[in-house]
Amino acid sequence: MIEHNPIIDLNLSKQDVESYILSHGWQQVEHPNHKLQVFAGSVDNDGRAIRLVLPITNDLKDARLRIYQAMQTISDIEDRSLNAVVADIERIKASQ
Repeated sequence: MIEHNPIIDLNLSKQDVESYILSHGWQQVEHPNHKLQVFAGSVDNDGRAIRLVLPITNDLKDARLRIYQAMQTISDIEDRSLNAVVADIERIKASQ
């Protein structure tokens, strides 16, 4: 289980992460919880789509935790450091 490190503030919004994952082929999928957005990406070793969960808004109580967990998942999937993925998202954000 990925634990949130309260010392780490990625300073990313849900929209920043969503833009990044959509540009990398993730697809939004239906989910019964109206407070979450779920995305399916590449497949795991068993052939199942890997899921990524983001809060529907940045205002939810656990939004920072969800964003942090999503970034950890992306980092693991891309086999890159968390800092490298964050830097890419920040570059995209700055160019918009």
